[in-house]
Amino acid sequence: MTDILLELPTWTITRVAGLLAYGFLFLGVMLGIVYGIPQLKGNWKKRTYFWHAKTQGAGMLLALAHILILAIDRYSPFTWGQLLIPFSYPDHRIAYGLGSLSFYCLVLVLVTTDFRMFLAKRVWLFLHMAGYPAFFLALAHGLASGTDTSLPAIRWSYVATAAALILITFIRVGAESFAFRRRSVQANR
Repeated sequence: MTDILLELPTWTITRVAGLLAYGFLFLGVMLGIVYGIPQLKGNWKKRTYFWHAKTQGAGMLLALAHILILAIDRYSPFTWGQLLIPFSYPDHRIAYGLGSLSFYCLVLVLVTTDFRMFLAKRVWLFLHMAGYPAFFLALAHGLASGTDTSLPAIRWSYVATAAALILITFIRVGAESFAFRRRSVQANR
């Protein structure tokens, strides 16, 4: 069994898993932001939450695959300590450390969501906001250490996802502000 694993194209698999994990992380964070828009109601809100949860779960599984495959990769072998301890790999220390921190932020988001009922709403919401650093740390990790970043399609996908996330955040803030002002006006009538 070990021989079969060692014969896999691990470097290609870990690169694909990393890119897919990033894509699903983007979708999950973006759908989480959309879910919080006050004007989103009914079935649209339910569907948005469903896909938010599914894409985050898929992103986590792909990030785990990205990490675990590096443990058996012959091209660029990592020890378990180097995989688990941020900034411990001797080459590209910062770039790889950012990826580790991104993974830990994602774990924090998913674990605290599972235990949400035991946390005060404000505490959970504060911890859930680690999705933003998870995304931007993954972006920095991909830009700094991704071997495919030199490809225009990959580089532009990083730019497009970052821009889309920033834009949807501004849209949500604007929608929340509009809803707040509207409630204030109605309350004063």
